[in-house]
Amino acid sequence: MFNLEWLLIRFSSLFTLLGIILDLEIVFFVIGFLFMHISLGISSIFYDYVHIKKLKCFSIFLVKILSIEITKNIIELFF
Repeated sequence: MFNLEWLLIRFSSLFTLLGIILDLEIVFFVIGFLFMHISLGISSIFYDYVHIKKLKCFSIFLVKILSIEITKNIIELFF
């Protein structure tokens, strides 16, 4: 079975590692991949281990909002 989230998590972690190793300017571009990797990982944990549908949807909604806010604050910190 093909799982797109699994593939996105692996690619985002690979790009994050390559961005840190190769060039520091790429780190600004890779910050988005880093938080996407974190968000998808935490969301998959909620999908697997939370069985109450309303709590699962609310938790995933909070993860998405927090990842957007953290990314916004990190970008404001650099610029």
